[in-house]
Amino acid sequence: MSSDTRPADEPLTAMGERVLVRPPTAADETAYVEAVTRSSRRLADFAMPDPHNLPTVLGSQSAVYRTFMVIAREPAGEHGLVGRINVANVVRGAFLSATIGYDAYDPYAGRGLFVEGLTLALDLVFADEPTGMGLHRIEANIQPANARSAGLVRSLGFVHEGYSRSFLHLPGIDGRRGWRDHDRYAMLASDWPAAPYRPHGHRRVACIVTGAAGYGGTTLAAALAVELAVPLYSANTVPQTATLFELLRSSPVGGVVECRATGPELRMGLARAGFDPAVVPVIDTAVDVPKAEVVRRALAVRTAFA
Repeated sequence: MSSDTRPADEPLTAMGERVLVRPPTAADETAYVEAVTRSSRRLADFAMPDPHNLPTVLGSQSAVYRTFMVIAREPAGEHGLVGRINVANVVRGAFLSATIGYDAYDPYAGRGLFVEGLTLALDLVFADEPTGMGLHRIEANIQPANARSAGLVRSLGFVHEGYSRSFLHLPGIDGRRGWRDHDRYAMLASDWPAAPYRPHGHRRVACIVTGAAGYGGTTLAAALAVELAVPLYSANTVPQTATLFELLRSSPVGGVVECRATGPELRMGLARAGFDPAVVPVIDTAVDVPKAEVVRRALAVRTAFA
């Protein structure tokens, strides 16, 4: 494929120093077959590469599914196709969001050209229509074993937001297809362009469970920590109240503190741990609390930090 000289001000098109990003055309077919074929073994760990599906891709283009081709301005070898980026599941209205997927092709993978192309594609995703897609949020779902892909989005400033069980039916690093867990990474238009490797910015939550219920059963504090997915800091294992709150201060996600302490001690400890004492729920200790009650109290804790 020769370098493409189309104007960068066309809709859904952007020109960079080394690459051009644009929608696919039927003229890309020869280069596409060559690029995907050469890259199939590497891509097959986490995807299902098909060198002959460009007609299907072209027929799928719509307001809810957009493909961007990344074209080398100075091609190397037999083709100039650096990679392909799909923006799928576009939902407008109050959501105004989509998911993103991509493949980088040999011999360009690892040379920085695809990173430039993905950056330009994100410019288009967040640019106002008709030049761009006018989206608010883009999400990348990546298998936990695919460290290279996760490192790519983190280098562009995506933040890790969560974990989705059995999210997509895809090949994995074991070579077999199956329902694969995925990590969710996201970028907002208001954050773009973003600093590389931004902190994830976990939402910190905390609650106090007064008293130490001993060792005779599952304490409410322990059950709340599991339901909230945060650490438990208990006087049963760390008797010093000041140390408990220092542990809470160092936690990026917060925690459940189980202790006996006076009102002033609690307020001072929470303030030092970075929490507003007026917001943090204080709950009486209990043992072997029914699961429904644990969930109700955990939801109340989350609501306190809404």
